[in-house]
Amino acid sequence: MRANERNRGPMNDLDYYVIQKNMEYLCVQLRTSDVIISNMFSEHILNSEDKEKIEKKMKKTKRKGIETTLTCLMESGGVNAFDPFIKCLYESGFDHVAEKLKLDRKERIDTMNIGKVLPDPNTEIPSTHRLQGKAETTEIKLLK
Repeated sequence: MRANERNRGPMNDLDYYVIQKNMEYLCVQLRTSDVIISNMFSEHILNSEDKEKIEKKMKKTKRKGIETTLTCLMESGGVNAFDPFIKCLYESGFDHVAEKLKLDRKERIDTMNIGKVLPDPNTEIPSTHRLQGKAETTEIKLLK
């Protein structure tokens, strides 16, 4: 197994969501670029099998090739493929696309954090808490 092969697998859920949400936008924006695929290959986001599959689809239509590229990114680019993908976008001259994806990712994180109360880092948290239910008391151990 090559060093870059051990990191293959799906993107993390947050980044997968961002790419999937922007699939149409990305297909339209990236339709003029062949260099993005080479850059993704160089960053080990795509492997040679992915590249072959993409090139086959590109022969049908450019859009099919871009869809396949993004699907390979999401399904097998690796858990941490988002940042290298953003780097590839910048290197390929798609700064505006990279900025949009980063903004959408930040907005998604902010949305996920709405309503969460973060503890004061200076407050001591006891190692156990007791929650009173109607029928019983449940003890929850917190990780420190």
